Amino acid sequence: MPRKYENVKEYHDPWYALTANRLLVTLGGLQGEVNCDVCVVGAGFTGLSAALELSQKGYSVILLEKDTISGLASGRNGGHIQRGFSQSPGWLIQHYGLETARFLSNVSLEGLALLLHRIAEHDIKCDLKFGHLSAAMKPKHEAELKADINDWQRLGHKDIEWWDEKTVQDTVLTNSYTGGLYDAKGGHFHPFNYALGVAQAFQRLGGKIYERTAATEIIPGNDVQRVLTASGGSVNAKFVVLAGVTGMKGLAPLRKASITATAHVIATEPLSDARRQQIMTRDLAVIDARFIMDYYRFSSDNRLLFGGNCNYSDREYAGEDMRLRERMTTLFPILKMTRIDHCWRGPLDLTMNRMPHLGRLSPHIYFAHGFGGQGVILTNILGKIMAEAVAGTAERFDVFAKIRHNTFPGGDLLRRPLFVAAMTWFRLRDML
Repeated sequence: MPRKYENVKEYHDPWYALTANRLLVTLGGLQGEVNCDVCVVGAGFTGLSAALELSQKGYSVILLEKDTISGLASGRNGGHIQRGFSQSPGWLIQHYGLETARFLSNVSLEGLALLLHRIAEHDIKCDLKFGHLSAAMKPKHEAELKADINDWQRLGHKDIEWWDEKTVQDTVLTNSYTGGLYDAKGGHFHPFNYALGVAQAFQRLGGKIYERTAATEIIPGNDVQRVLTASGGSVNAKFVVLAGVTGMKGLAPLRKASITATAHVIATEPLSDARRQQIMTRDLAVIDARFIMDYYRFSSDNRLLFGGNCNYSDREYAGEDMRLRERMTTLFPILKMTRIDHCWRGPLDLTMNRMPHLGRLSPHIYFAHGFGGQGVILTNILGKIMAEAVAGTAERFDVFAKIRHNTFPGGDLLRRPLFVAAMTWFRLRDML
């Protein structure tokens, strides 16, 4: 019988953490006072990317993480590698013009190249596989995906294909899909092992990582910024990079510009090769074209990792594994008797316009957050672009910093209920 998760704490044990391919020794919690050129707050993909780039440029860097390395969003996501932003290429053209949209799309493709370069350069074993499919479930989706292909071509990306219904259903063995957008350069990987590999490369360059060290406040200065921590230690740095919204004092404007949602992923028991071939004939990553989509892929040990049914409230509900199981077996009835071995959750940070939010709090304090579920590539490249800005080359950073972001309406009391109501409307629209 399928395993039922009665204890929500079990969600804290993702399959990724149980299949880490290396041990990484950090400095534990920060005690005392330390000095560096740059203090990076947050050891997810964004912070790790910025820290590695800055170290490669010769800066002394200290990385603070309130939890563990990539223990939250970056090390818990679906592991899909997909170019672009949460908004479509057509939306980028409409809102920012063709030239800026082309710049943004090329930054995304550069981010993919950066990801692959780091995996090769640092010999990161992270189960990298190529091939990504965005699947249509109705004519409306087909029209939207075909428009995306045309808009990608307008932006100079001519390597994305349209797969007809037969091609999709010969590859993904469900009759739910009627066509799809296929990106041969996209794919999937083990995000936690990738993060550990980047962290180790950063350490080899002399970078210092303090885990279980929550930054609580930045005391700005002309030449030195002082970062205080909950553990009692402090960091004196010329620059500070905030990689993700934190609970630090004085950051209320950033927190009001984004809101968190919760994504869940389940992992089946290992499947036989014959059973795998009854689900997909190729080792692709797949999402569907709904606003609140399902997404899935195979793991290196033949499990199906299946996510979807995002939770937009600030409450955690029991039975997320069963809800995901129902969505999975609706697509693939052959898995109805398959055991679920793992279920975990991870946060998504969303902005109003679903675009990343980058900027400066002062000439020496930089921030980035709000990747909206499209962060695998963007966090890596934007971490690099923040490092460029710290080093004095800010042209690319400033393009992102000029993107306008509004706060979520409703204030502290009503912003979450209004957000949930809006997402409920999108969920209902998906059903039509």
